[in-house]
Amino acid sequence: MSSFFPVVGGAQVTANNLGRYLTDRGHNVVAFVSPKYWRALGSRRAEFPFKILPMFPAQQSALPRFGEPYLKLQDLYLGFMQRRYKFDVWQSFGAYPTGVSIGHFTHRRNIPHVVRTVGYDIQKDEQIGYGYRLNPKLDGLIKRWTPGVSKAIALTESVVSDLVDVGVSMDDITIVPCGVNYNRFTEGTFDRDRVRESHGIPRGVFTYITVGRNHPKKGFPVLVKALAGLKSLLPDTPFHCVFVGRDMDQLEPLARSLDLVDNVTFVDEVGSSPEDDAYEVPSSPLIRLYRSMDACVFPSLIEAHSHINIEAMAAGLPVISTNAPGVRDTVVDGVDGLLATAGDPESLAEKMAEIQTNSDRREQLVAQGHESARNKYDWSVVGKQFEDLYMELVQL
Repeated sequence: MSSFFPVVGGAQVTANNLGRYLTDRGHNVVAFVSPKYWRALGSRRAEFPFKILPMFPAQQSALPRFGEPYLKLQDLYLGFMQRRYKFDVWQSFGAYPTGVSIGHFTHRRNIPHVVRTVGYDIQKDEQIGYGYRLNPKLDGLIKRWTPGVSKAIALTESVVSDLVDVGVSMDDITIVPCGVNYNRFTEGTFDRDRVRESHGIPRGVFTYITVGRNHPKKGFPVLVKALAGLKSLLPDTPFHCVFVGRDMDQLEPLARSLDLVDNVTFVDEVGSSPEDDAYEVPSSPLIRLYRSMDACVFPSLIEAHSHINIEAMAAGLPVISTNAPGVRDTVVDGVDGLLATAGDPESLAEKMAEIQTNSDRREQLVAQGHESARNKYDWSVVGKQFEDLYMELVQL
């Protein structure tokens, strides 16, 4: 993969959990990551149960610039590693750049290659300038090499059409979602009020949580505007919303302009604690913060998969999200969550008001959300789907 910890995102979390699951199952796992992140991990590489090695350098910059000559040079490095470790299967996280690199190496050698989409590698949205494929050169490389993979993993049904659009056969596409370690979200006791106080969150007030980096595709300004709408819908009912993640404080001017300063709290990324294993994500402090809230709202405009929704379900929160691609696939509307119209603050505010004022509705969504997190998204389920796919390819 082109990036890894200490950067934290859905692909990094999945790679870490997948490596741990497969290692526990007795398989030999080697993760190749960008030299930048390999160096950044330093001595902490020893904390992982699988081997972490540097990928051939300058993928992001050299691949689009030099093309075939760079790929041939990279093949020498990958060939050395193949002879050394005798890999049965290569998996790339992202159709670009690693999907191109690994595809170029494996295709001529008849070695199984699985590509797992990550979002920006395969999806595109011109309105918010999202996706590698908006660049014609990168789109060409993705369309050249992705159709030759042994299997392409789509995180949700929404991504299948994107894979077909770049030339992958429907027969070569399988859906494997993101996963959660369900037990981490349900075990142990803690002081809910103390968690709230540590972040300046008021006691006894119905509080929503949203988590992520403040990127245009996440739609967090829509949520701020929805809070203003909620204030109009429930003028005499107090509420609060906690925004957790990188650059969330950039939303403060908008909140101030809508007279919402007293209704919001902005929290930076909630990192790991000594009780966590190496880069265990989400961190135990973040899980406790989830569990100290009353509901979760995720207003995203496009995702390959919505990890926050399944984390919130596992934590026992009713979920309100949107009908955007990749987001709607993680929530069965009216069963384990509610879906608002993507990009529509009024629709989002109406769903929030429904959750806040109807305790029976909340209890139903929480109970079913727990079932979904445990039976569909726990790593015991998701990890086996990866493992079964690999073993099927090896036996062909």
